[in-house]
Amino acid sequence: MCSGDEASVPPACDSPSSGEISAMVLAGGRATRMGGIDKACAVADGERLIDIVLRSLGPAPRIVVSSRQPEGLPADVQLVAENPPFAGPIAAIARGSEEIATPFVFITTVDAPFASRLLPRLARVIGDHSAAVVRSSDGFLEPLIALWRTVDLRAAIAETGTEGAAKRLYSAAPSFIEVPGDGSERDYDTLEELKSFTHHSAATIPSVQK
Repeated sequence: MCSGDEASVPPACDSPSSGEISAMVLAGGRATRMGGIDKACAVADGERLIDIVLRSLGPAPRIVVSSRQPEGLPADVQLVAENPPFAGPIAAIARGSEEIATPFVFITTVDAPFASRLLPRLARVIGDHSAAVVRSSDGFLEPLIALWRTVDLRAAIAETGTEGAAKRLYSAAPSFIEVPGDGSERDYDTLEELKSFTHHSAATIPSVQK
């Protein structure tokens, strides 16, 4: 395994097009810090988080949501759930990847509603790497905000199994590149934090060059 960072690698000339990238939204888990509610249906600034995220993704060949089956989603969104329930993020990713037919898949989480703003940057640098993953502005790797080659993601899951933290997938990737976050990756883990969310919050985040 080897890794790099965005600053050390020039933009790839063969960046994937939007038609080659499906999206997977992880919206399951026990949400203990939100009082056990369904995170997808948590309301921020008058709108459910899942609806905010789906709108931010825009059109994609396939959008897969791993959740407790929230109602009122667009008909073309594929709902899945890991088995057994609450088996962890890798299990959810594994189940979602079964529905992906495109060469690339963008993984994000429902509690990071602006993370898709980083997708153009991830696509620009992935090149021949297995994955491009965000490292937050606080210095933490964000393994659940990443663009993967679908075939390499499935291979990594096969090697690591579905237990444990999502960071394990990167130890199984032949190579990956890190992209520094700009604040778009911020997640809202508690109901108290959601009170600070507004649809205008994105205006304080530097625009990602496309």
